[in-house]
Amino acid sequence: MHTDGITIRKMRVSDFELMAQWLSTKEVLEFYGDVNSPFSLERVKAKYGPRIHGDVPIHPYIVELNNSPMGYMQQYHLSDAKKEEFGYPASMKICGIDQFIGEPELFNQGLGTAMVKKFIKFLYDTTDFHKIILDPDISNKRAIRCYEKCGFRKVIVINAGSNWLMEYSRSNKWSVQQKAEI
Repeated sequence: MHTDGITIRKMRVSDFELMAQWLSTKEVLEFYGDVNSPFSLERVKAKYGPRIHGDVPIHPYIVELNNSPMGYMQQYHLSDAKKEEFGYPASMKICGIDQFIGEPELFNQGLGTAMVKKFIKFLYDTTDFHKIILDPDISNKRAIRCYEKCGFRKVIVINAGSNWLMEYSRSNKWSVQQKAEI
């Protein structure tokens, strides 16, 4: 598994064209969006511009492999309404994350696992979240396996049966670090 050289940086306006390219790729849209609704550059600007400028509480990042962009990640605070819906106490600090590899030729190489592990470490080193959650499509077996390798566990099926709610707790921190070092 080649994972050296992965970096995660804040998304920039100069990344919009690349995002439009990625979000027009069938393989990406299969599980991140809608295959029948590719993103135009204008749509990318409208959706991700407010995130870059801090106008909405979603923080976007670009993942690079050896200084070449390969994917996207984002993190956000889970709302009190969502916490209640999922059965978490309102006082618990929960982070939601989403991600994709934008270059289909990089699928199935362990890079998704490496970038998610790196993001988990970053979030726990720089925030006070108790848990991290994500919600992969129930049929996205590749992503679910990746998240399980990173220490996430399936909690409940949500969104009328279309997604798994998966969570990662601070107590999992050491097991993920140990696995990453092996």
